[in-house]
Amino acid sequence: MNAGSDAGPARPARGTAVIVVENSYVPLDTRVTYEAATLRDAGWRTIVICPDPAPAGRRGAAARQPWREEDFNGVTVCRFPLAFAARGIGDYLAEYVGAFTRIARLTWRIWRRTRFDVLQFCNPPDIFFPLALFYRLLGAGVVFDQHDLFPEMVRGRYGGLTGSLFYAAARVTEWLTARSANVVITTNESYRRTAVSRNGVPEGRIMVMRNGPRAEDFAPVPPLPELKRGHACMACYVGVMGEEDGVTELVAAIRRIAHEMGRRDIFFALVGDGAARDEALAAVRQWRLEDLVDMPGLIHDRLRLRQYMCTADVLVSPEPNTPLNALSTFVKVGEYMAMGKPLVATDLTETRYTAQDAALYVEPGNVAQLAAAIVRLVDDPDLRRRMGAAGRARVLEHLCWERQQEKLLQAYEKARSRRG
Repeated sequence: MNAGSDAGPARPARGTAVIVVENSYVPLDTRVTYEAATLRDAGWRTIVICPDPAPAGRRGAAARQPWREEDFNGVTVCRFPLAFAARGIGDYLAEYVGAFTRIARLTWRIWRRTRFDVLQFCNPPDIFFPLALFYRLLGAGVVFDQHDLFPEMVRGRYGGLTGSLFYAAARVTEWLTARSANVVITTNESYRRTAVSRNGVPEGRIMVMRNGPRAEDFAPVPPLPELKRGHACMACYVGVMGEEDGVTELVAAIRRIAHEMGRRDIFFALVGDGAARDEALAAVRQWRLEDLVDMPGLIHDRLRLRQYMCTADVLVSPEPNTPLNALSTFVKVGEYMAMGKPLVATDLTETRYTAQDAALYVEPGNVAQLAAAIVRLVDDPDLRRRMGAAGRARVLEHLCWERQQEKLLQAYEKARSRRG
């Protein structure tokens, strides 16, 4: 369906909500997908604005592709063309300017045909505060859903004087974004404390809504022994493979396990994609680990992902200790726990809070500890069962989306009551 239609449906009982996400899309972004479904089920007419994955990374195609609208399980999704940055400051500036322009046009077109009640911006980046202020003046409530600490992302991406300047600019845009919203939602307590101390957000305007998997989507499934390719045991990584995700450190640990510890009985599945995947693949080939490592790339099929995780004996979360990682909650950790599997994880504040007794913790960047912990869990099935059961129970009792979604509805009601 083309989005140019001016005729809108009857006004819903709860109102109209618009969610904007720039760096991902529905359904890949599970948090936004869950949020949209929760609002829909609560009686909101829900519209998501996000990039179109089809032309991503192809600037010429993206420039020619018209934006489009589609129905996604009762949620209206407006997809706009966007060439995601590959590298360099120029690429990121082009991405952000293009995204801001298209999102501004889309929100205005939607406003003209449907006076939405609440506008939700998800970061990164923190660049949409002008739109937040504009629609607040028109009477909409604004929610800022802080997925990441944008200044820490910039600091990890650039060094030197350039990095310092961009970090300073990101601090300003983060402050403006947080202060332009009626309500700020954060993914954990570390982010909440940052919003209060660094951005001056009043306690009454902020709430924590964690990145828990939806229990019905992440129920364990029977394992597929063929995924182990004839090996006795399997360790698995599932997630983004960015430079800050520790995948190359994990490959170094695999090298130690195979070549120094002499363990050829453990197979490794590294599932996902990102900027560090090619480097990790090159290391696998350089260290002659091809017979022990499978890197199938990004898998969109949720059942297939669960089969990988449920086949594995150990799941791994090897993130290094960066300013961003130290305060972040990783979606993969909750999903691992939902599968009832034990983890080996680097000892970071929010990872420890999330996993608690479901993980063995290692010093960030310590390849020897990472390798030893993986082998220890592989060799102790009783410990694996206890840790896996503890993790699954914690997800069901505290962390799953079903335990978080009421906070989203509260945030929307609060934003609507304070709009203007």
